[in-house]
Amino acid sequence: MDAIRFEVADVPDESGSGFQVLVYVNDVEMTAVGAGLGMDPYDVFVPDNRLVATSEAHTIPIARCDCGVYGCGSTDVTIVRDGDLVHWDWLYEAPINRGVTFAAAEYDSEVDRLATNYDWEPPDRTAGRLILRDLDRQALLAHGLKPSWTANDYRNSAVFRVALQLDNSYQVFINFPWTDHTPAELARAVCHTLEQRPQTWNATWHAIQPSLTHPPNIAGRSWQQAKL
Repeated sequence: MDAIRFEVADVPDESGSGFQVLVYVNDVEMTAVGAGLGMDPYDVFVPDNRLVATSEAHTIPIARCDCGVYGCGSTDVTIVRDGDLVHWDWLYEAPINRGVTFAAAEYDSEVDRLATNYDWEPPDRTAGRLILRDLDRQALLAHGLKPSWTANDYRNSAVFRVALQLDNSYQVFINFPWTDHTPAELARAVCHTLEQRPQTWNATWHAIQPSLTHPPNIAGRSWQQAKL
């Protein structure tokens, strides 16, 4: 029987910025031995905890290349519950040459602890988690939109940016000021705005396909082309 422990840590400076989920099996950190860098929490347990084990096997990314890009290097795990046990099988850049097995009760407790421990979160990540948890995805999908990412604007940390993707054609960005907002207040404001018709948003757009030189059909009069 193996033992598992998770930790959220800073991404090293040489690999960019952000956070990574470290995975310790029998006190050995697996992501560094695998592809090199743990996955971002948003890719693992925000808003849905993909580590949860069920009787139906599913596969998730668990490590990425040291450059920060999943796919340049990658380690996946297939997770399945078998009665009182949880099995992991490694795919691609396996850190060890065997699968691992955990006591289900201990595994469930550690997965729950990871998902409910917010000590690592700076304000922008708290706001992002609440937005990704609470936004009305069906309302967005009715306009062909899906959430892509949320973060502080790298050029101005007083501005919070939400990125959406329209089909495979456009990126849409909406900015929100942090002024006098707690993360929870900002999250509510973002979710309320995204429930409105896109034409009412103060948004910018970027064409994914270079051949597209006009705004998307859902754009309102105030929309402008993004300067990236």
